[in-house]
Amino acid sequence: MRLERKWSQATLAKKLGVDQATISNYESGKTDMSSVQLFEVFLLFGKDLTNALDFAEPNSDEVQENDQEKE
Repeated sequence: MRLERKWSQATLAKKLGVDQATISNYESGKTDMSSVQLFEVFLLFGKDLTNALDFAEPNSDEVQENDQEKE
């Protein structure tokens, strides 16, 4: 979304009130966004967050993988 608007990481960071390094960490997967931050990004870009989230029930393979990771 940021690139579609031709915004730099610094531009997005300023609009969200965070450092450019924070945006870099989000984009590289080093840091996860909180649900509040994700909501703010979607509001900023005029996107509907409910359509972006997949609330489908996990299949049995996914549940089994999650259980094994917890052990």
